[in-house]
This record gives sequence, C-alpha cells and structure tokens, in this order.
Amino acid sequence: MHPCKLCGRMISVFLRSNRAPLLRLNGVLNTTRRNTSFSLRYCSSTAEYSSSESAAKKKKTSINPEEVKKFNALASKWWDTKGELKALHTMNRLRVPLIRDTLMKHHSVSRKSRPLEGLRILDVGCGGGILSVPLAKLGAQVTGLDASEEAVKAAAAHMAHDPSLKDTLTFTHGTVEDLVASEVRDYYDALVASEVIEHVDALDDFIGSSCDLVKPGGSLFFTTINRTNQSYYLAVIAAEYIVRVVPRGTHNWNKFVPPEELKEELRANNCHPRLIHGMSYNPFLNHWSWTGSTEMNYALHAIKDDPEATHKDS
Repeated sequence: MHPCKLCGRMISVFLRSNRAPLLRLNGVLNTTRRNTSFSLRYCSSTAEYSSSESAAKKKKTSINPEEVKKFNALASKWWDTKGELKALHTMNRLRVPLIRDTLMKHHSVSRKSRPLEGLRILDVGCGGGILSVPLAKLGAQVTGLDASEEAVKAAAAHMAHDPSLKDTLTFTHGTVEDLVASEVRDYYDALVASEVIEHVDALDDFIGSSCDLVKPGGSLFFTTINRTNQSYYLAVIAAEYIVRVVPRGTHNWNKFVPPEELKEELRANNCHPRLIHGMSYNPFLNHWSWTGSTEMNYALHAIKDDPEATHKDS
C-alpha cells in the first residue's frame, strides 16, 4: 500500500478511536496562542523570564518561553540520527544543496571544494547545529544562534569533536532581536531560519529583525509548514500521535505560516521572494523530496533590496 494511503487510514482509525485526546489537543492548540504574555530576555550568558507587561515593553521579542523549554528538553537528542529528530538530519539532503547552489548563483563565490568561503551565514534557531555544521564545512563563516541555552551547549559539545570547524563555526545563545539591539545590522550575507518561524510568537517582529541583520543584496532562507487542513492531520496528528516522528507537542497548528503570509512580511521589510519549493516527507522511509505542492512543507528564498540593484518578485 502507498505510504500516504496507509497514513490516511491510520489517521481515520485514530480519529474514530481517540476522540478525547483529539479534543484535548484542540484545547492545547486553542489556548497556546493566548498564553503569550511572557518575555525572554537574554543577558550575556543567562536567560531571564518575565511575565510583566513593563518588561515586555522594554524589549520586544518573538520568543515564547514554552517553546524554549521544549527544545531545552531535546538537548541530548540533537545528534541522534535515528531518534526523534531524524527528519531534520535527512532534511539536509534538500536544504544544504538549496542554500549552497542559490548562494553560488547570487553571490560572488567560487566553485571549489569550499564554495561558500568568504560568506557570513547566520543560522537562526540552530538547535544542536544540524544545519550549521554542513554549511561551515562548505567554507562559510557560520554563526549558530538559538534561544535555547541547552541546545547551544549541545551544539558546542558536538563541534568540539571536529577541530576543522573551530575557525568557521560559532554558537551563540540569544535571539535575532538581541543582535539588532546590539547594532549588528546589514552584516550577514545570508540568514537561514529552517523549521523556526512556526515556533515564534510575533512573526512580524521576527522577520523584521531577521531582515535587518542581512546585507543589502543578501539572502534569506526559510523552511516551514503551511497552515492547511492537510498539515493539521499530517504534521500534528500523524507526525506526533501516530507515526511519532517528532515529540508530542512540538507543533502548534495555529502558528504554521502560509507562503503568502511569509511573502507579505518579507516584502514589508524590503526583502523580495525569489523562489519557493514544496517539500514532501515520507516518515516510513525517512526521506525528503521536492514537490510542486506547498500544502505541507515548503522552502522559500528571498533577497534583501540593494540600492544599487533592482530585484523582481518571483
């Protein structure tokens, strides 16, 4: 039987026999977005949490402390290629070539064994460094940034086993808002936010800060999940409760981002979408492939306006 049909039958059985869990899940999805009064503030090497409105006004942030807790709990699992995060490892087969080939096309880089040498890349929401490491091995100066201190520690510990990365890869505990507040603007040749924006609280603030960090003419890459009926049943119900390819509670369907919404936010910040690809995941084979449909996962590339050049929307 085709995996998609099998998955569909599994969902049907689950929905018929698990009404109560589904109702509880709907309750979680409906209440999660209401509990967003918390603020994450990064101060040197420590994270401080505040629920006061005054603290939130002092420093804008797109970070949700509950999301940070989720990823802190995964600290020991980031580099288990057969564990709960295995789909992120196999996703590299799509996203690394996409980033490499796009940067080679749009930026002045060589086609040697380290084709991204000389480029600065910020990997936002880097987690344990699953994407940061292969980008650094392609020669780029990569900074992995994450609001989860435990994830950053896991990334640094893994990097310590590979001395070849010491000059091209660093990991930092913080947020894009922290970097902007530190006057780090127009600095990076490329920014990557892979499987991140579906976990932030304020998409407009996150995109605005991300765009501020990229040089004029620089690139922004996103991979995320569309907000559709299909993504609810497959990315939440099937992925978390049936096939269990990701831990329960990983995703909040209400935070999934339709492509047009992401494009609109980018354009509002003088960044113009140039490419969008649908992505398909087979959980039974742990295999990713490109597809013409963006109903589930998709990847998007945008370029920041350069006063000396004009880019057309895709």
